[in-house]
Formats: sequence, C-alpha cells, structure tokens
Amino acid sequence: MSHVFHRVLNRKLPRAVRAKGVWIEDADGRRYLDGAGGAIVVGVGHGDRSLVDAMAEQSARTSYVHGSAFTTDALESYADAVASLLPMDDPRIYPVSGGSEAVETAIKLARAFHLARGEASRTLVIGRRSSYHGNTLAALDAGGREALRRPYEPWLGRFQHVEAAYEFRCANPGHPAGCGAWHADRLDRAIVEAGPSTVAAFIAEPVAGATLAAAVPTDGYWPAVAEVCRRHGVLLIADEVMTGFGRTGRWFGVDYWGVRPDVLTSGKGSTSGYFPFGLTACSGEVFEAVREHGFVHGFTWSHNGVGAAVAHAALRRLQDGDWSRRAPARGSGC
Repeated sequence: MSHVFHRVLNRKLPRAVRAKGVWIEDADGRRYLDGAGGAIVVGVGHGDRSLVDAMAEQSARTSYVHGSAFTTDALESYADAVASLLPMDDPRIYPVSGGSEAVETAIKLARAFHLARGEASRTLVIGRRSSYHGNTLAALDAGGREALRRPYEPWLGRFQHVEAAYEFRCANPGHPAGCGAWHADRLDRAIVEAGPSTVAAFIAEPVAGATLAAAVPTDGYWPAVAEVCRRHGVLLIADEVMTGFGRTGRWFGVDYWGVRPDVLTSGKGSTSGYFPFGLTACSGEVFEAVREHGFVHGFTWSHNGVGAAVAHAALRRLQDGDWSRRAPARGSGC
C-alpha cells in the first residue's frame, strides 16, 4: 500500500526509475516516449549533465538562503542573462517555484502597481474563457477552464472573462474577417462596462495552451488588445508559462507580434523540469512604481539560487543548440 496521495486516483501508476533524452523507463523495464515533455515541461531532454551539475554545484555553495535576507551570484547572473531576452524595457524578475505562483505574483503585482499610483479602485482582472493560468485560487479565477473551476466556484467570481482567440470556433460573426479587431472591441466593451477605473489587468496566453491545444490567434489580435489595454491604463499580462523559452520558435510567444507586455509569467521550460522554478517579469516602469511603496508578497522558495542556477544552465543549453530557431522548422513538418 502506498501512503502517497497521488494526482491520479483511479489507476495504479507505473514507477519511473530512470530517464534519458526523450525516454522514461519504469521499474518493470518498460520504456515510454515522453513526446510532450510531461506537462509541456522538459525542453532539453532528460538526464542532461550540465543541468544536473549546475544544481549540484549551487547546492554545495548555498542550498537555501531567504530571499528577504540575501541574494546570490546565481540569481543575479541568471537575471542579467534572461533580461536581454525579455520583451520589455529594463525588466526585473521575481523568481518563484512554478507557473501558478508566477501568475499569482503577476496578479498581486498589478494590484500593487495601481495602489502605488493612487488608483486603489483598480481591482478587477479580465481573463479569457477556455483559458488556463494555474491552480491557485487567483489563477483559477483568472482562468476559464470550467472543469477545474467547477469544484471551487463558491470561492471564485471576482474576475471577468472575454472570448478566447480560438479560430477553429471563432465567436466573431464575420469570421474570418477582422477577428483581431473584433476581439479587441469585446475587451474594450468589457473594460468600459466594468468601469475603466476598476480594471487592473488583462491576462492571456500568447498561444492558448492546455485548454485549446495550441490555438494561434490571428496576426491582428495581440497588437489590437495591447492598444486597448494601453488606452485604458490596464496592465497587460502575458502568460508565457507554456510558450516561453523557445517553444514557439521565438524566445517568447508575444515576440511574433512585437508586443511588449507590462508583466510576463514563465515556468515549466525555464529549468526544463530539473528544479521547481518560474518567474514573473515586469517592465522597469512597473518596478519603479512598486519599489516606492513596497510589494507585500513572497514565498518561502522564491528567489532560490539553486533554481536560478539550473534555469541559467537550461538557458545556455537552449542558446547553444539554437533550439528556438529549430522549433519552427520541426513544427512545420508535423
């Protein structure tokens, strides 16, 4: 009998004993092709010694120091390296343990930004239907994946949702003409109806992931919704947990449309699953506003040096292999 509360309760799970490259082997010697990298996590393959060595080396130096008392060389050097790739001006990163924490941090950061600017009425976050942003309560509320929301509905309902950019079943009556402008108009209406002075942020995945299976919006979508957010003073949060770090063929999904979000979240591929790690990045403008008034937030494992060291090693592997440039070529042949 196992004393583990497994994530899957209706079947017995095989016991993984080793993994290398794209293969996972169980205790009975069966091999499984890990074609999806788990939950779209493992980007550089299993068993990469450079990532394992980075983890061991940093653990031997400082396995844990509290982020409110110390920083580390590992964290500072990783932040410098990733900053040059982020689609925002003078970015600052807030490292956490994964994507859900990154989204939670982004939502709180949007609130802190508006408080710092004297706009305490801005509390509303607008997400999209059929979206997924994680499993904390705030992330569930911003998301629109009904099956995950349903058990916790009594605790949700603070945030609103607009239509997803889903070309296969587009809600635009004039589809396929003007879909980006139509979605932007719907977002504009939602903001106006709620009251622009009440809306803190709009959050969306550049390419819809878990719920809509890699649904790519029309080219006009992201520039149009970004303009709506700018016009109303609403922060634009790009959830890049699935699309970040080269998965779309650019470092970040929004790079395809030249959009520069105010806040960006990442996880999963940031360490290729070798260590729990994610990050929330914000523009210098957001950081400077919040710095003056402080950010009431934090996790025990945020700003962890071991996670940063592994993330830096994963970033080097992606850069050395030029993997982001290889992704479109491989994808076009599928």
